[in-house]
Amino acid sequence: MKRLFSIFLSLLLLLSIFSITAFAAEENDISKFELPTPKAPNHFVFTDGDAKEGHHDDLRMIMVADPEVALLAAEYNRDSEAFREKYGLYYFEIAMQYDVSLDNEENWQHNEEWDTQYYNDGIGQGYPYTIIRSEMMEDFEFFWLTYYEGSDSNTFVPYKPAILTEKFVGDGYESDVYSFDVENHSLYIRCRYYMEWETFDAEKNEIGSKQSKFSDWSESAIFGKNTTQIVPEEPTTYEAPIISDLKIVLSEGDENSHLEYVQTTPESVWLANVYYYMKDEGQFDGLETQVSIDGGEWIEFDTADAGGDWCLWNGSRSAFNFDVPIEENSNVKLRIRFTGTHGPSEWSNVLELGGGGTQEIPGQTDEPTDEKPPVDEPNEDKCSLCGFCPVPLGLCIFIWIAIALAVILIVVIIIVIATKKKKCPSCKTKYGKKDKCCPSCGQRLK
Repeated sequence: MKRLFSIFLSLLLLLSIFSITAFAAEENDISKFELPTPKAPNHFVFTDGDAKEGHHDDLRMIMVADPEVALLAAEYNRDSEAFREKYGLYYFEIAMQYDVSLDNEENWQHNEEWDTQYYNDGIGQGYPYTIIRSEMMEDFEFFWLTYYEGSDSNTFVPYKPAILTEKFVGDGYESDVYSFDVENHSLYIRCRYYMEWETFDAEKNEIGSKQSKFSDWSESAIFGKNTTQIVPEEPTTYEAPIISDLKIVLSEGDENSHLEYVQTTPESVWLANVYYYMKDEGQFDGLETQVSIDGGEWIEFDTADAGGDWCLWNGSRSAFNFDVPIEENSNVKLRIRFTGTHGPSEWSNVLELGGGGTQEIPGQTDEPTDEKPPVDEPNEDKCSLCGFCPVPLGLCIFIWIAIALAVILIVVIIIVIATKKKKCPSCKTKYGKKDKCCPSCGQRLK
């Protein structure tokens, strides 16, 4: 009986260890990242080429990525070596793929090759793509018909029925100018996320085979006759940025130490920049960064690579002021805000080091006042299974409760079995474990 009890406990222990290991592995398994279905790519800008001036038509696409995808890309872009080590990777890339179909949704160009690589034969074959780095928004050339070379050309094959040819007469020469017939044709455009990677086994020093994963295709956007182009509303204010992970980076030379932090830009701010791109009205000027040291007044700092719309990029940033010394044990507070055509945004949340202040994570949007910056309660890891309970030893508390109940049940069963009285084979009277003879009929017991 003791052997049986030991076997049961060993099995339960192995089960709990396996569960913890599985949960930990899943958190660092890039294949478990769920790619959302992107929205229809309705943000685009068309430039009529004007054949009289010798200019071809041009269509630019403005990609707007989902926040979780942009943050994953930003994590990789911020520190690719740490990213690869975290997920056990040798190589990683994430992109947005685009597909086209002329005049209806029955002529998509997608084929099996698109499922194993993010690039194919290029934009001239109706297969544009753009790599996602730290941005939620990217403006890129979807097609420019200057690369088209007439009806015999092997480029822009999916577009051919909709391409018009006009003659441009220059100074002693003439050339063909191409345009898309927007009055009689529609180009359907869909997109999806595509991610590819190669694993790396550090112990064996081996690179795994290339793997890929992709989202569902978005709904279709339409360019041309039945256009579905969407222009965001003109911004009037900007939502505040969100910052996290403040640290002091000590200088090894004569220059002062600087600060590093991580920025997350709200989607509404990206859409404000989409408006600026599409309407060519307004702009972002950059980031305004302020730091308070050892309880002093707010001082202006510079943030690297934060001019213009670069100020919107998610990911790691460095703030510095060569005239203000920062020591390792300094009490430091940091806040930032966007500036642009429509004024400054509200200040971000305040990060603090050396004073018990907050280290807020992306998603917390409480805005501080100058006098009383908020201090959040320490953030605890939440369960990926139920979403709200703590995770002792990496496992959902409810699973631990289930394991405990199972152990108790097994112990009770074992005790009941071990203490259960047997019956005399002759008179059926119950007898105890130590009885050698039946207490009723005297039958000798085994």
